[in-house]
Amino acid sequence: MPLLEGVATYLAHRYGSLQPSNNWLYIEEPDAEKLALSILENLEQHQEHWHHNRAVSKAIKSCSHVIVKTHDAARLVYLAKSFASIMEESDSVDLLNAGINMSRGNIAEALMILANQLGESGVQWPNSLPDALRLYAADKHPAIRAVMLRRMPYLQDRFPELGWELFDLAVKESAEGLWALAEPCLYYTYHQKFKIIAPWLAHLYRDGFGKDHETWGRISALAAFLKHIDFSIFVEELKVVETAAAWSGAASVWTHHSNIQRHKEQCFSGLEAGLSAENSHAIIIARKFHNLFRESTPLLTVPTKLIQRCFSLLESETDSRRNNIFGFDKWLNVISVHDPMYALEAVEIYLDFVRRTKAYVHDYNNSLTQLLTRLFVQAEELEESDSGAMLQRVVTLQDTLLVLGVSGVNDWLKAAERP
Repeated sequence: MPLLEGVATYLAHRYGSLQPSNNWLYIEEPDAEKLALSILENLEQHQEHWHHNRAVSKAIKSCSHVIVKTHDAARLVYLAKSFASIMEESDSVDLLNAGINMSRGNIAEALMILANQLGESGVQWPNSLPDALRLYAADKHPAIRAVMLRRMPYLQDRFPELGWELFDLAVKESAEGLWALAEPCLYYTYHQKFKIIAPWLAHLYRDGFGKDHETWGRISALAAFLKHIDFSIFVEELKVVETAAAWSGAASVWTHHSNIQRHKEQCFSGLEAGLSAENSHAIIIARKFHNLFRESTPLLTVPTKLIQRCFSLLESETDSRRNNIFGFDKWLNVISVHDPMYALEAVEIYLDFVRRTKAYVHDYNNSLTQLLTRLFVQAEELEESDSGAMLQRVVTLQDTLLVLGVSGVNDWLKAAERP
């Protein structure tokens, strides 16, 4: 047993995903294929002794990384199939964590690893491999199917017919948390092969529950960018399905910087619909807005009516929830270089929110004082043309910061020699 586990652990560290601790290094690199074949031979010769042994399931998974011949792959599949009858349960609510800690989960992952690495190497599969994959993809325990779904996208890309057959088996019987792991299969397909996943999106919309609708909302929002689905119809479906998860999924797409750069009108239209007073889950959208207030390149400006609505909704949140707007001042400071009038309007909305909620503001990076400096410069340039209107607003802003006790403002005033 110690020798078997030692060899399997080495293969898992060297070729698998097992992370070594304490800066573990191998002294010399043995022939990985020979090590794997020695494990297979040992298991074949002592099948009764090793029957349903958990350490053996890990050893088989380790071997799956380095098998390079069809004949040897068939030997591994034969050993793997014997684990299908083992009875196991798990108390973990995390499907993936449960799966990787079950013997059947190790075996299911081994078969996926084997299939993918043989395909990548151009090695012919043994005839027994597809049926073995089907066997575990239809496992009664969702944790086993979760393990397979994690490695499914690559298989679907290289072997689409079998890959989608296995996907259908794996998600046919839903379970909480399963679609979160199945989502990458939809994500890597929606762009070029939307017809394949369209029925599954319809299924999620119709029969999904809990977090399932988050997957539906996210993939549907992405598909709407490409006109695979009608955006206005999608928004109406969001209103009808009326779940926080669906809105959360869509909002995660609409508040992503790269998406807004390419699809600004659609993203802001979706956010406006989500923030509507008629939407009972509008606060979910408001919580996503912190993704927008970043010092990214290129800079992103958000319609002030959306900022106003966002802060109005966040007023009902607890102090810990309001921490999501951390960084808003730095974002405004950068924006003010290019659009001081916009920055002034946005900071007025922000400080009005601060006054009403008594939120704590600390100008750690002197963002607000730098913002004041830029706004005063712009206001003085416009003083003759706007009769001092902007200057008055900036002075009011300065006084508000003083009343709120924002650190650094007094020092800034002294340095600027302002009364």
